[in-house]
Amino acid sequence: MKNRLKFLSKLASVGVVLGLTGLADAMLSKPARAAEEIRLVVGGPGLVITLSVDSLDTFAQTGDIERDLRLFTRFINDENLTLLRQGLQRPIPLDVIQVDNLAYSALGEDILQNVGKVIRVDPEVNGFRGLRGAVIGAAAQAGPDGWTAIDVLREFPSQSIDIRLSDLLQLGRSLAIYGNYNEAVVQAIQTQAIAEAEHQNENDAPLSFTNLSQPGPYRFEQRTFGLTNNALRQTVQGFQTNYTFRVNAYLPQGLTQPAPVVIMSHGFGDVKESFGFIAEHLATYGYLVLVPEHVGSDLSVRQNFLQGFINTILSPSEYISRPEEISFLIDELERWTETAPEGIMPINLDQIAILGDSLGGSTVLGIAGADLNVARLEERCNPDQLILNFSLYLQCQARFLPPQNRRLHDPRIKAAIAAHPLGGELYGPEGLSQIDIPVLMVAGSHDIVAPVVTEQIHPFIWLQTEQKYLALLTRGTHFTAKPGRDGAEGIFSLLAGEHRQIGSAYFKSLSLAFLNAHLRGDSTYLPYLSAQYGQWLSEDQPLDLDIVRSLQPDDLVNAYGRQPPIPIIPTSDDGTSLSPRVESVLSQIERTGVLKIALRQDAAPFGYIDREANWVGYCRDFAQDLQEHVSKQIGQVIEIDLVEIASTLDTRFALIRDDVVHVECGPNKIRSEVEGVAFSQPLLITGTQFLVRQDSLNPTNPNARLNDVRVAILPQTTTEQYIQETFPQADLVPFPTPTGRSEAVNALVSGEIEVFADDGILSISEVSRQGLALDNFALVPERPLTCEFYGLVLPANDSEWQQIVNDFIDQTHNERLALHIPNDLLAGQLNLLDYCLN
Repeated sequence: MKNRLKFLSKLASVGVVLGLTGLADAMLSKPARAAEEIRLVVGGPGLVITLSVDSLDTFAQTGDIERDLRLFTRFINDENLTLLRQGLQRPIPLDVIQVDNLAYSALGEDILQNVGKVIRVDPEVNGFRGLRGAVIGAAAQAGPDGWTAIDVLREFPSQSIDIRLSDLLQLGRSLAIYGNYNEAVVQAIQTQAIAEAEHQNENDAPLSFTNLSQPGPYRFEQRTFGLTNNALRQTVQGFQTNYTFRVNAYLPQGLTQPAPVVIMSHGFGDVKESFGFIAEHLATYGYLVLVPEHVGSDLSVRQNFLQGFINTILSPSEYISRPEEISFLIDELERWTETAPEGIMPINLDQIAILGDSLGGSTVLGIAGADLNVARLEERCNPDQLILNFSLYLQCQARFLPPQNRRLHDPRIKAAIAAHPLGGELYGPEGLSQIDIPVLMVAGSHDIVAPVVTEQIHPFIWLQTEQKYLALLTRGTHFTAKPGRDGAEGIFSLLAGEHRQIGSAYFKSLSLAFLNAHLRGDSTYLPYLSAQYGQWLSEDQPLDLDIVRSLQPDDLVNAYGRQPPIPIIPTSDDGTSLSPRVESVLSQIERTGVLKIALRQDAAPFGYIDREANWVGYCRDFAQDLQEHVSKQIGQVIEIDLVEIASTLDTRFALIRDDVVHVECGPNKIRSEVEGVAFSQPLLITGTQFLVRQDSLNPTNPNARLNDVRVAILPQTTTEQYIQETFPQADLVPFPTPTGRSEAVNALVSGEIEVFADDGILSISEVSRQGLALDNFALVPERPLTCEFYGLVLPANDSEWQQIVNDFIDQTHNERLALHIPNDLLAGQLNLLDYCLN
């Protein structure tokens, strides 16, 4: 008992212990002394240039460069000096509550960590914590017009701020993407547009254009309806299944032909009503327009985040849920047309297009065929790199998705319009080159939310589809293609820019021309997708419109006069791709009449031997159900051999790589580093927890690190590695497989060990398998120390088979899971998913 109490005092609150390093942040308050000077560290400790914050304030207000600032400016060029002054002047109208919520979010911490690489409390110390206190202090002291960077500097909790010259030069290179390189890219596009227009003038008869932004001949009705989707999705209330979302429908009246369909995807923090202007316009030309709300990334999510009601600004799951929501909507259209009574407006399901703006533009690219490139994101989101691209912070969220093959593509989409998309790193050239349908990309030269160079211009070059168009609005912003919306607040209103009515008129004309040409197949509208039309439409307007069909890397290099600050076409990721199988899995099954599945015998609830010596579990049911599903796929009865193919921790991957089995079903943590295999979509989420006896729970010491505590582990598992690294003072007791988990639970019952460290769902299922009373045990901490997703192991070189298995999981997984997982663990899956992803 003495040893047990000693252990309990150590086990205490492991979850709290792991977060102790963040407690100091809560102690930040208004600084006792404010920053008075900035020190530019040029070289060694003695090479320092000092600049007063007062001189910087004078420069921001008047443009005057005082003596100490004059020496400082020798290290940055005129262009970056202008950008610096603009940044210092710009007010930020976020109140202290919004700033506090943002600063303590994962996104806000990432941003402050990046800025802290330049603005430091010491040449070798990141200024992150000082910056967080400073921005909160600046917001607290701000007047009605908001606060500025100067206010932040004056609130910085140290007398001086250190900036290393090397960091400043790196910052200058990063700013070039927004400055002189941006200007060179715009010039290259304008030059290309002039060349294309001249070529058209030489080869074609003079064209007489009309303004396509005027309404069409059809009246329309606007209706709103709700859909309930039996899928897992992030909402303001957390992850939900069977969630409901609303759809605005714009129905043209008096048609004599079936209506083509346009589905629109709104941006992050936006509402579906923002697309009313373009939806109404297209409806007057006979298009059925559907605008769903994406309930995990709409205006209510942004508002709830800034008010502190939710803890993440964008869940990684949005990059999956949004395209799947569009596909679900198309499924519903197909079902509706099959049962619609006569006389109801007919729909042409062979003519479906997708249109989206901002994050909706990213959704467009994904459903049009671009695959997520998580490997590139992990490299680009490296914390050692300076990131000034705000859209990249949102893209970086996707790297927290479970590593697996994801195809978001819906082949029913025949044309795509992406306005101001973000996705340069999300998809990369590898993903965007897979799109093979017509694409119109709309961009604004002054877009600083999704920087035009990295998010639209370079990605346009990566597109390999034959029919692609780039429409650049010079002096346009991220929001210029949409008219203003009442109620836009905060920093978002600062970024909108001018001439939005003109920009939205351009967008209506371009969208109509593109859809008429490439969805309806009316070639008479192709001239409207030309440089000539851009010149005609923007003549005598304050907003230039340049439309190009082609753009080459050399065009940008020549305009810039040297190598760009970032590669135009980045090198391919190092991931090796396997050659396609000589014979697909489905063909092999059809030829042999055998579906081969490997199951575990030592991993309740997936596959195990029960107390009556029967081989049972989730995977046994899965195998039998999959047999029926595959039989329907190929139209014959398939024999499944379940007896001779048993897997273990050591053999599970080799069975797939050596083509012994077609599927391995067990508690397989989805990983990216296992060669030669792929994983299905996630089945469950779990993580490392400590199984302890209920009668030993008496935590008292929050500083415990499991010193000298006897902890059972299973050798050669990721849990063993985690415990060794996190709790090096624990006394680890190995229990080798295949009977290790059973023996570890027995040792816990007898008192030979004090803790069993394992995936919580596996250890508590083993307790249940042995017929022990669950009330006598506990899993601590309540939230696991790690987050792991389980998936089936599949061949890596057969995407068809992967899709078949994933579709099957979608259809039957939840019902089957409920038969084998303890109710309390199953009930917590949604909360656990919310915690682990966000």
